[in-house]
Amino acid sequence: MKNVNLVPSLALALAISGAFGTVAAQDDVIVVRGALVPDEKRATSEISSLLEAEDFQRQGDSDIAAALRRVTGISVIDGKFPVARGLNERYSSATLNGIPLPSPEPLRRAAPLDLVPTSVLAGSLAQKTFSPEFSGEFGGAAIDLQTVGVPDETYFSASIGFEIDTVSTMQDGFFYDGSDTDVFGFDDGLRNLPGLADAAFRNGVSSVGQDTLDLAFDQDKTLLITGEDVPASGSFSLTGGLVVVDNGDLRIGTTTYLGYSNEWENRDGFQNRTEDTDFSDIQTRVEQDFLETRQTIDLNAFNTTGFEFGPDHELNLTSFILRSTLKRARISEGFDEDRTSDLIRREFSDYIEREVWQAQLSGEHLFPDLADLEASWRVAYGEAERSSPYERLTSRSQAVGSDEAFAIRQGLGRRAGNELNFAELTDENFYAGVDFVFPVMLFGGESSIKFGGAYEERDRTNLRRDFSVFIDVEDALADSRIDLIYSDPVVSTDRVNFVPDATNQFPDTSEASLEVLAAYSALDVEFNEFLRASVGVRFEDSTEESSVGLTSDPALTSFEPLEEEYFLPAVTVTWNPVGNIQVRGAYSQTITRPQFRELAPTDFIDPDIDVTLQGNPFLTNSEIENFDVRAEWYFGRGQFVTVGAFYKDIDKPIEQFFTGQEGGATSFLNAPKATLWGFEAEFERTFDLSAAFENGYWIGKELFLSTNYTYSDSEVEVEDGETVILNNRVDNTPLVVDATDFVVDGRSLVGQSDHLFNFQLGVENVDTGASVTGLLNYASERVLFAEGNDASALAVLEQPPVTLDLVINQPLEVSGGTYDLGIKVQNILGDDFDAYREDDAGTKATFFEYDKGTKFSVSLSRDF
Repeated sequence: MKNVNLVPSLALALAISGAFGTVAAQDDVIVVRGALVPDEKRATSEISSLLEAEDFQRQGDSDIAAALRRVTGISVIDGKFPVARGLNERYSSATLNGIPLPSPEPLRRAAPLDLVPTSVLAGSLAQKTFSPEFSGEFGGAAIDLQTVGVPDETYFSASIGFEIDTVSTMQDGFFYDGSDTDVFGFDDGLRNLPGLADAAFRNGVSSVGQDTLDLAFDQDKTLLITGEDVPASGSFSLTGGLVVVDNGDLRIGTTTYLGYSNEWENRDGFQNRTEDTDFSDIQTRVEQDFLETRQTIDLNAFNTTGFEFGPDHELNLTSFILRSTLKRARISEGFDEDRTSDLIRREFSDYIEREVWQAQLSGEHLFPDLADLEASWRVAYGEAERSSPYERLTSRSQAVGSDEAFAIRQGLGRRAGNELNFAELTDENFYAGVDFVFPVMLFGGESSIKFGGAYEERDRTNLRRDFSVFIDVEDALADSRIDLIYSDPVVSTDRVNFVPDATNQFPDTSEASLEVLAAYSALDVEFNEFLRASVGVRFEDSTEESSVGLTSDPALTSFEPLEEEYFLPAVTVTWNPVGNIQVRGAYSQTITRPQFRELAPTDFIDPDIDVTLQGNPFLTNSEIENFDVRAEWYFGRGQFVTVGAFYKDIDKPIEQFFTGQEGGATSFLNAPKATLWGFEAEFERTFDLSAAFENGYWIGKELFLSTNYTYSDSEVEVEDGETVILNNRVDNTPLVVDATDFVVDGRSLVGQSDHLFNFQLGVENVDTGASVTGLLNYASERVLFAEGNDASALAVLEQPPVTLDLVINQPLEVSGGTYDLGIKVQNILGDDFDAYREDDAGTKATFFEYDKGTKFSVSLSRDF
C-alpha cells in the first residue's frame, strides 16, 4: 500500500538513497513509503524470489530447472532438482499453478523440473518461508510455476534452433539402431516386454520353456553398438494465442505450445569404485574409462484456456504432456579386481521414456455482495510414467598384456556382467484445494482472514523384470561380434540362457501411496500503515504406505504405515520502517516425509552416476523449525538490495549413505538431528547508459547488473547412545544400530554447498529489446553421498561445474517480417563434472568424472 508522509528527519537516509536514483528535496520531503516495492513483494508477507518471463529471455534458459540456478540460495542437482539453502529436493516442493506435479522419477517423489520449458511460463515464485496455505512439506523453498493465461491478443510464433558441443558434435560416439520411431521419443513396440518373459516371472520358466524364453527377445536392433560421428542438436517450437471472445463482460482465450528438441551429448570420463582406502593398490581397484553417447528427445505440449466473466470471476483449464526420452550407448574398459584380474570391456545400452501429463481446472472469484469475499479453487488429475525396456549389459575380458581379442565373459550370469533388464513405473496423482480470503478491519487497518483446505492422493507402482544371461559358447565364438553370440542359431542350442532374477532380497515389484488431508487458517493483520503480521496454522493428517513383493507370489510384504497428524504454526512480521525499505521476520514449524523410492527395499541403479540405491522402509518423517529474517531496499523500479539470514533445526533428517557393500551400494537413514544456518544477499540495478555517454549510440540503452550470494553451514549431530534404524535385507525387518557407527558427528548435510554465487551483467536496448548478457554461476563443494560404517565407505564429494554463459537476443525486421535471433554460448570455461572421495590424509580419488564441453547454439523465431 502506498502511503504519503512528511518525514523531514530522514534527509540523510534519502540523500543516501539518492545515490541509487532517488531524488531528495531541499526541505520537507514527501516520501511515498513502499512506492517502489513490487506488487508481488507487497502482496505477500513471505520471503520470496521472483523470476519473470523477461528474466527467462535474458538468461537464455530453456527449462525452469536451469533458470532456478540464478535464484538466490538455489542450486540444481543433476540438472533437474533444486537445492534450496543447502537442503536437497526432498525439502522443497514444486507446483504448477499451485498444484503438485506428478513425478516419473523412480528415485524421487519430486518432479524433475528440466521437463518444464520456460516458454510456457509467465513466471515463477520461490517462497523461502512457510505459510499455511502451502504444503507442510517445507524446508528449503516452495516453488510455484505460473503458466500464461488468456492472451491480450491473437498471435502465432515459430522457432527453430541448432546447437553444437565441443566434446560431442562431429566427435566419435556410440550408437545402436533401436526402433524406427526413436527420433520422435517413442518406441514403436520393438522394445515391449515379451509376453513369454512376463509369464516366466509370474509362473516360472518351466511354464514357457527355457528355449522358448531365450528366443523371445529382440537380438537385432537393441544389441549391437557401433561407432559414428555425433550429429548436431536441433529443436523447434510453435506457440499460438487465440482470443475467442472479448466483449468487455466476457473474455475467452487460449494459448497453446508445442515443442520438440533432439540433443546429443558425449560423456568421456572415468569411474572408480575401489573399496579399499588405499587408492593406489591395484589389487583392489574397481575402475574404468568410458565413453557414453546420449540422445535426449523432448516433446512437450501445453494448453491453457481461460474464461473471464467480468472483473470478478475467472476459470482456467490447463493441460499438458511432457515427454523426455534418453537413449544411451556406452563402452568402458577397466579393471574389477573383485571379479577378475583381467581387463574388462563392458558394452551398455538403454532407452528411458519419461512422461508426465496433467489436467487442471481452477477458478478465482470475488463476491462484492459478501463483503468482498475472495474464493479460489483448483482440482487436478495427472499421471507420470517411466519405462526403461531393454537395458543391456554385456561384458568381455582380455588377459593383461595380451594382444588377443576381448572374449565374452561366460557363466555366472549377472556376476559375469551379462544382463537384460526391464523396468516400468507409474505415478498417479489427484489433488483438490480451496482457499478463502475474507477482508476485515482491525486496528483501523485493512486485514484479512484466510482459511481453506486441500486433499492429495498419490499412488505409485514399480515393476522390474531383470534377467541374468548365462553364456557358454566355444572359444572360437567367444570373441565374435555380440550379435553373432546372441543369434537365434546359437541361442537355440542352449548356449545362451536368460534366467529371471528376483528373490526376497531383490523383489521385482513395489507399491507406495501417500494420502494427505489438510486444513489451515491464518490472520493477516495490518496494525498500521507500515507494520503487518501474518499468523496461521496448518493441520495435516497423512498416511504413507509402502510394500514390496515377488510377481510369482501375489502376497506383498507391507510395512507399518507412517500415520501422522501435525499442527504446523507460521508467523511472519513485515515492517516498512522508512522509504522503500521492508524488513521481514518469520518463524515456522514444518516437516518432510520419506520419498517413495527411499522406502522401497529393492535395488535401483541411478543412471546418472551408476550407483545402486537400496530403500529403507523404516524411515520416519523429519521435523523442522525455521527462523528467517530479511531486509529489502527498493531504490528504483525493479532495482533493489536485500540481505537476510536463516536458521533451521532439523529432527531426524533423512540422509543417503554408503552401506559398505560390494559395488558401492547406498541406502537411507534418519540421522538423529542437524542444524543449518546461513545468510544471503542480492543486488539488482539498471543504469541509463545515455546519461554516462554523450554519444547518441547509447540513447535507449541500459546496463543491467544482478548478483546474489548465499553462505550456509550445516552440521549433523550425533551423541553416544543414540541409535538409527536400518533395513535387514535378509528378511526386511528393522535393524537397530549405534548411530555413531553410521553418522559422523559434525559433518555437513548431504547436498549442502557452503557458497552459492550468481552474477549477471548485460546491456539492453529498451526500445528494440536487443540484449547481450553474461551469466556466471558457482556452487562450492558438497556431499553427494555420506560415509558408511565400513572404513572403505568414504563420503563422496561433488564439485559442481562453474558455468559462464553468454546470451545474445537480437530482433530483426526482414522482408516485412519480425524475427528474433538468439545466440548462446554455454559453459565457456569448459568446467567438467567431478565427484571424488577423500581419505583422512587428504588424498583424493576420482569417484565419477566426465568432460563437459562448451555449447554454441543459434535460434531464430518468427512472429506472425
